[in-house]
Amino acid sequence: MTPGAAGGGPLEDDPEAERRAAAPHQALGPWWGAGVLGLAVAAVLLVTENLRAYGYAVGGTMGVLALARALLPDAAVGGLAVRSRWLDAATLATLGLAVAVLAATLRLR
Repeated sequence: MTPGAAGGGPLEDDPEAERRAAAPHQALGPWWGAGVLGLAVAAVLLVTENLRAYGYAVGGTMGVLALARALLPDAAVGGLAVRSRWLDAATLATLGLAVAVLAATLRLR
């Protein structure tokens, strides 16, 4: 038996939930491409054994994505819009800063 079939499924009494479930999902948007590109640059730095630059690249990528989330409308950021605008931006900025600080404090031989 499939969910929502005769017998009182979860969407049966809520036409708004049924409409949302049938609507196409939001596209990821161009900013996911920027994130993937930044992480690809970071991966190249990691493979070349430049660990500090790798950390800066990851932190910088997260910072750029945090700025995009804070400044652009929800429709423009696509998949970066998860929660509220400022919670998403603050989370990305905090984690990006933490990664960059950790990269700066590495003790490499």
